[in-house]
Amino acid sequence: MILGGNAAQAFPNVGVNLKNAIVNHTQEAEPRKELRGFKFGILGSFEFKTVKHRFESDWKGVLTRIVDESELYERCTAGAADCPEEMRRWRTLLEDLRGLPPEIQLARLNKAINRMASYADDDKLFGVRDHWASPVEFLRGRADCEDYAAIKFWSLIELGFRNDQLRLAVVHDRRRNLMHAVTTVQLNGRTFVLDSLFDHVVEQRHILKYEPIYSANLNAQWGHIVTKKIRVSFLDKIEKRDRERVIKARM
Repeated sequence: MILGGNAAQAFPNVGVNLKNAIVNHTQEAEPRKELRGFKFGILGSFEFKTVKHRFESDWKGVLTRIVDESELYERCTAGAADCPEEMRRWRTLLEDLRGLPPEIQLARLNKAINRMASYADDDKLFGVRDHWASPVEFLRGRADCEDYAAIKFWSLIELGFRNDQLRLAVVHDRRRNLMHAVTTVQLNGRTFVLDSLFDHVVEQRHILKYEPIYSANLNAQWGHIVTKKIRVSFLDKIEKRDRERVIKARM
């Protein structure tokens, strides 16, 4: 499922039999065994809660700065005359999205936030290798991937999405062999990905080039493991679910 655009243009693996591609990735596929009782994490992974993680301080740091900035957010929402223009644009966006169906909120938010900044490396912006920016820092107009993901996460919290629906996720992009960050949202039994690289909001099954490493929300964080066996079983589960829906629809 794609929210807000043409899937074929943006995602070359939409419509491709991803399960067969994964099975055939090596010359000899592993024996097919169903992972019974296995609860899949985001992006077809095995996930486990963790207390200490190398990205923990980055995430907690940006959350602390968001709390410190919250008074400014409220003042701008109330129409304060000294509110910076870029902050006013963000607050107006959120007010315009309130009350709309959640699918529309996701599609419009992702596109709008993507256009509020252009990409720049942290060493050029902050003089350090890695810095997770707060909304105020993001809205200066230059940002990298985790900065887009953080402001989208917080925007969804403000729009009324539950914390347990949301994750900020650090992933390995296998196609580009780079680290990347996205926001994921669970909605109506599906998980959607909001990405700074494209304006469309995409269901996770269509973007399995991403292998999650770390994810977090306001009160928990997870580590992730991805193997070929886990991914194939994940896609088998999706196919089974979709077949059952078709059968029910025909009854």
